[in-house]
Amino acid sequence: MWASTGSPVNLYDISPSALKSATVYVADTLSTYCSEQGTHPGHVRFTTDLVDAASNSWMVIEAVPEEIEVKISVLGRIDRSAPKDAIIATNSSSFKSRELVSEVKGRERVLNTLYYIPPGNKCVELMSCGYTSPSVFPFIVANMREVGLMPMVVGNESTGMIFPRIWAAMKRETLRELQEGVASAEEVDELFRDFFGAEKGICEKMDEVGLDTVVKVERKFLEDKETRDETRLWREHKHLNWLEREFVEKGRLGDKSGGGLLARNEEVVEQEKKKEEKKIQDLDDELPAQKTWQIHAVDLSGL
Repeated sequence: MWASTGSPVNLYDISPSALKSATVYVADTLSTYCSEQGTHPGHVRFTTDLVDAASNSWMVIEAVPEEIEVKISVLGRIDRSAPKDAIIATNSSSFKSRELVSEVKGRERVLNTLYYIPPGNKCVELMSCGYTSPSVFPFIVANMREVGLMPMVVGNESTGMIFPRIWAAMKRETLRELQEGVASAEEVDELFRDFFGAEKGICEKMDEVGLDTVVKVERKFLEDKETRDETRLWREHKHLNWLEREFVEKGRLGDKSGGGLLARNEEVVEQEKKKEEKKIQDLDDELPAQKTWQIHAVDLSGL
């Protein structure tokens, strides 16, 4: 994505075989994407020398495996290798960048930037390490939008940020169902694809990510839940109390009343509601009661 609008990119890895496979992937994907978007690719260099890769960069993205010691070490090396004004970004999905900066002196330039699988998935979540300079966010958001990414700034520091927390809950329940013999992986995926209209199921996505990575990320999430005493948080029903107080008690019930979780235009919702009521009234006026009932009734015989 970053190379798709003419920008030069350096790709660093200590593994020659990884760089070799990356060369093939980038060559195919970048040229195809640029052709589809009508843009021109920038030069992509491959190197096994971190100083060579980072010394002239305005942003360095760390995307090593989800192992905290490895990430801490790599971020420290980046801090010593990159220009002092370069942004240092970690692609970690389970560790807060705050947990990874013990070897970094310039912490004001560090943040989480969680990419998914571009160019198919263009959303990127951004989160402060607790020390990140406020000026970093508008700068990097503007640059991301220029290359076709969709940045979202996380409101508060959170283990897993936005989507990974949702995804973790789905993974957790899926694995429990499989372990308990409630359903097969094929059945879970078929239900998921059918209900959400998704291309891939939960198990299929976990296989794609790598089950070893799934285990590492899930352990991190569970450790965080134990630290925060998740059982107590659930027992207090804070999320339900919030939903009732801010929405239900104020008559904001979603599509049927307007003003739900999504900030839809209430005037439009009200107009749609009135149109539907008028349509029903017109039918009631024109048709005998028995015929109207047949139109509105739901056949439950199959249940």
